[in-house]
Parts: sequence; structure tokens; C-alpha cells
Amino acid sequence: MSESHPSETPPQNPESNLTTNEPSLDEENKTLPIKTHHCRFCNHLLLATTRSLSSLPRRKDPARDAALILPLPLPRLTANDDDDESTNADAKGVKHYSILLSTSIPDRRATLVRREDGFEKRLFLRCGRCRVVVGYFLDGVHFPGHTEDNGADAGGAKVVYLLPGGLVETDIMGDEEKVKAMDQEWSGWE
Repeated sequence: MSESHPSETPPQNPESNLTTNEPSLDEENKTLPIKTHHCRFCNHLLLATTRSLSSLPRRKDPARDAALILPLPLPRLTANDDDDESTNADAKGVKHYSILLSTSIPDRRATLVRREDGFEKRLFLRCGRCRVVVGYFLDGVHFPGHTEDNGADAGGAKVVYLLPGGLVETDIMGDEEKVKAMDQEWSGWE
């Protein structure tokens, strides 16, 4: 009964039965490339993001610095929130993510900046190595719904304002022409 017939095929490896019509893991888990950014002056790694800095919106007048507006993720509170967030991300598609590395240090105290339309309270963000200001956060008093009890981190989406020419992408660090083009943007400031 255990005769083998020449027309029968030998048992195959189950992995070889996979079809190529199924989407690959990369297509299922659409991931965005992560870009890293360094301090322009000392090359210290400061930021990792899936966003292109050149496509970010800029602050408009009366803010003369034309800073890039980079949204940061809201902090997670519990493990249950993590599960809900991942299912929502799958339903909505791929989300962008940005993280300021611990090598970027916010000042301990806010600085008042005089503007044409009044004052602005900024918390400067500095490079951890050379201490050059590469960006800033606005104090919570500039946002609606702010109370003294909830501080600057409470409420709405948190954003960081990145100064033009303060960061350089890892891929263009060695390209002198691109770096010089970045310098032209802020070299004419008054």
C-alpha cells in the first residue's frame, strides 16, 4: 500500500508554497523613513523624525525668524492608550513621528523676546554639546485655555520651533554646496 507512483510529487517544504501575490511585510506595515538631524555647528545628533524639514510650515510675520513648526507627539499616559493608538494608526494609515533626543537641552527658564506686536515668552532649545540655540518652545500663556496650574506642557498638540540653519540632515552633512545654501537663508538676518 505504500507504493509510490511516479506521478505523485514528493512532499514540499511548506514555506515554498507561499504565493507572491500576497503583500510583503513592508507593504502591510507601511513605515516612513527616519531622518536624523545634527547641530549645524558641532554635528551633535539632536533630532529624529519621519518628516522632511523642508516641507514643514514656517512662522509668519510678525515672527521674523521664519522658524519651522515641527509637531511633537503627545506623551502616552497608560499601556491601554498604547493599544488604542496603534489600532487607530492602522485605521488612519501611517503617522509621522518626531523625537527630540536627550542631547537637545531646553533652558530651565523662559526668555522674553520683544516683538513688534508685544512680547513672546520662549523656552530655548540648545545643543547639548556646544549650547547653541537650535529652536524653542513657546510658553503655554500663548495658547488658549492655559491656566497657571497646568503649565506649558498641558493641552493641545505640542510643537517645537526650529531655527533655520540650526540643524543639518545626516545625508547632507558632507555636501559643502548644500550646507552653504542653508547658510544663505539666515545670514542676511538683521
